[in-house]
Amino acid sequence: MRNENATKQNQEQPVSIMSSQERSAGQDKRLQWWNDVVYNTLAPLYNSLDWLTCGMWWALQSRALDHVERKRCGRVLEVGFGPGRLFVEIARLQPDSLDGIDLAQGMCRFTKERMQRNGLECTIVRGSVHDMPYQDSAFNTLVSTFSFSGFRDGKEAMKEMVRVLAPGGRVVIVDIGLPLDHNRVGTFWARLWEWCGDFLYDIPKLMEESGLTVSTFEEFGPGKHIRVVVGEKA
Repeated sequence: MRNENATKQNQEQPVSIMSSQERSAGQDKRLQWWNDVVYNTLAPLYNSLDWLTCGMWWALQSRALDHVERKRCGRVLEVGFGPGRLFVEIARLQPDSLDGIDLAQGMCRFTKERMQRNGLECTIVRGSVHDMPYQDSAFNTLVSTFSFSGFRDGKEAMKEMVRVLAPGGRVVIVDIGLPLDHNRVGTFWARLWEWCGDFLYDIPKLMEESGLTVSTFEEFGPGKHIRVVVGEKA
């Protein structure tokens, strides 16, 4: 299902899903390096991305906040919270509760310390999106930024996210993808991410296949290779 208000371009030009079978050994090695070295042991360095990009990284990531309502977002789960800057801002929106799950121990430790320094309450769990330790319909809002493209099985990850989402809730994802107009700049950046090990998933299609209605699809960033996608659960 797809809401009629979703971008018409997205209906006309679907982006193919890249399967794990199409990946090269080099891509898998690079993705493993990011997971083992950068995410797990160099969380402070990864946190400096915003400074290194002169604020652009945060400008891209923070687009997710446009779809998380202050005091009305209910129980929130961020999947793949990384160094936790967005996690802090979500906490400041005063949700009923805030949970986070990330596979990297280094990111979990770094974000816990960050939340403590800011005097903010949360529950952080180290775990995989493919097998989350939460009950069905446990959350009203799920947020994931620049994490979904790193999941090895996007279809199963989306199903698991929808499982823990309560009826009437929403999934908000900000991530990479091939631009719908196939412009060279956006295609270059998307393919570069792919070369580094990420997957170019068709997130709207995965949402629909998992029973969500896509209410928002917006492209932005350099060459429009970043998109925010919002899926609603009936």
